[in-house]
Amino acid sequence: MKAKPDTPGFSGKPGDKFTLQEVGSLIFQASLEKLGSFKDLIMARDFGGMLKLLKSGDPVAIAIIFWTCVSAALLYYLLSSMSESEKADTKDTKQEEEEPIVLRDFTLEQLRQYDGVKNKSLYIAIKGEVYDVSKSPDMYGPQGAYYCFTGRDATRALARLSFEEEDLSNPNIEDLGPFERDTLEQWIEKFRHYRGYPVVGRVSEVPKEWADRTFSRSDLTVFDGSQSVPSGRVDAPILLGVSGRVLDVSYGGKEHYGPGGGYHLFAGKDASRALAKMSFSDEDVSSHDLSDLDETQLKTLADWERRFIEVKLYPVVGRLVD
Repeated sequence: MKAKPDTPGFSGKPGDKFTLQEVGSLIFQASLEKLGSFKDLIMARDFGGMLKLLKSGDPVAIAIIFWTCVSAALLYYLLSSMSESEKADTKDTKQEEEEPIVLRDFTLEQLRQYDGVKNKSLYIAIKGEVYDVSKSPDMYGPQGAYYCFTGRDATRALARLSFEEEDLSNPNIEDLGPFERDTLEQWIEKFRHYRGYPVVGRVSEVPKEWADRTFSRSDLTVFDGSQSVPSGRVDAPILLGVSGRVLDVSYGGKEHYGPGGGYHLFAGKDASRALAKMSFSDEDVSSHDLSDLDETQLKTLADWERRFIEVKLYPVVGRLVD
């Protein structure tokens, strides 16, 4: 080994040999000195000094600078990841708070719109309840293996493990056997608890006793959305007369026509004249006289009727008679 220099912390005379322990101590002391110098440069933000130290070629200094940079980069990455995660959690929490699920009623025709094409959401109905399966597009999206169930009342098809149209278009489950009923319950358990698909409403049909029913204007007043909710429904029916037809606008229209909605004054009424004139006046809302409407107003009324039936798909539940 080399002769000892006149170095503080070491005993002996010049010319003596280093022991292995003393070599280790010397390296450790030199590292502490370099680390202290580098810390001072960092605290003083002396980047020129750090660069000079790096150019000196001192292996200890280079090692310290290298690991300091690596540590700083790692710390930045961890903090950034935590920050992004917290932002994502906050965003999700805010979204959940800002967009609570409001349950609604669906007709089978309305449900067909939620197929990922006509509407970006993916809905499936099982035993009356409508589930939002949008978080599983790989299974229920347009390219998924189970896409045939999307936008449908899939109760019978799932119970029978069938992909056939005759089961997909038939909601009847009265003839199902014990095995099929047990299979159906397993699907419901999977949707509710295992997959955690949220329920967004119920699917139902217009009461059979309302088939081609006639309503007088006094009959309509009972159905303004404030009455009791029938079994199997989310909301009470809200009937509205338009050009001689009676529509149930509670199927997706409660926000507008239900109690507290901006168009609630039309609920339970023949709203033809008011809609044609785009009027909220008591005189027009309470009148059903269309004889003095001009061509523009009649076209406006026809546009409302088309929007209700072809766009909103509100079910026609009967006819309005004088």
